[in-house]
Amino acid sequence: MAASSLTDFTLSYHHHTTKPPKHSTQNLFRNPITNSPSSIFHHPKLRQPVKKPHISSIPISKHPMLACVSPPQKSIPKFFVEKIATVLLGSLVFTGYLKSRPVIAQPVQESEVLGEKSDSQFEKIDDSEEEIMCVKLLQQNPKNIDALKMVVNMKMKKGKTSEAVEYVEKLIELQHNEMEWRLLQALCYEMMGDLSTAKSLFKNILKQKPLLLRALHGLAMVMHKNKEGPAVFEMLEGASEVARQAKRVNEERNIRILVAQMHIIKGNLEEALENLQDLIEENSRDFRPYLCQGIVYSLLEKKKEAEESFEMYRSLVPGEFPQRGFLDDVVLAAKTDSKQQLEKELQG
Repeated sequence: MAASSLTDFTLSYHHHTTKPPKHSTQNLFRNPITNSPSSIFHHPKLRQPVKKPHISSIPISKHPMLACVSPPQKSIPKFFVEKIATVLLGSLVFTGYLKSRPVIAQPVQESEVLGEKSDSQFEKIDDSEEEIMCVKLLQQNPKNIDALKMVVNMKMKKGKTSEAVEYVEKLIELQHNEMEWRLLQALCYEMMGDLSTAKSLFKNILKQKPLLLRALHGLAMVMHKNKEGPAVFEMLEGASEVARQAKRVNEERNIRILVAQMHIIKGNLEEALENLQDLIEENSRDFRPYLCQGIVYSLLEKKKEAEESFEMYRSLVPGEFPQRGFLDDVVLAAKTDSKQQLEKELQG
């Protein structure tokens, strides 16, 4: 699975945070994770629905293109959204908790299961029709951007990463300066297990944008998978120093949250707690450290402390926050999974 991405959220979350009171006497919990949850389906460049041209000889699906809206769409299999949601901006390392879950377990009636299977079969047929249509459009015009985006969307949805990356690279040729395609390209290679190529691509992105959180997260995860040990934190500290020198306060905080998340992934739970506590004390209105803290306490099997942290997260996360439901699923997974299962899933 791609980088278990805690990271993406951080990027833009500051738009949802509330400034803490100057003289607060309560030790409230801090800010959100990294901003935008990542998923090919949340991809900014795939977000707008694309009008499909009428081609009478090709049946057109009743479903429009699975556009990247913030909350995962019901028409997108939940297990796939959760798997890819760790990708482009990785705000949640914790999406790893859900990567193998087709749904967050709730009992369903047999008739509901049969209905879901039937719907799934229709979706597969529709997807196949759309893919055939897009391929034909590309045969007529290889530079059709909308068709390329639709094919990438469908290939990723089906888990055909090696096929998807070919179309991503065509998008890069056509939109050379579009950073989103470069991030997706690097992610695809990571998902395919080509860590050397993925690392090189993430580093190239960071040469242009040294503080791009999604690229920092992607590089950190690739280095972790390469077992590069302390070098991961040296790389992140270097980025943090760049942010400090440039007085980029939001970016520096986001990187520090990413550092805490990487400590969690590596099993350095006490260090993670120290980092998170510092972040909380600096800004008690940011829900992100509370969510991470709750995960750590769950791993330490400290249920009372975990519940207190999750309660603070719930009290601070904005109700309109686009990924609220997804984050709540993360909390549910942390509370119900065993310590061994959480540790296994965090390793991606």
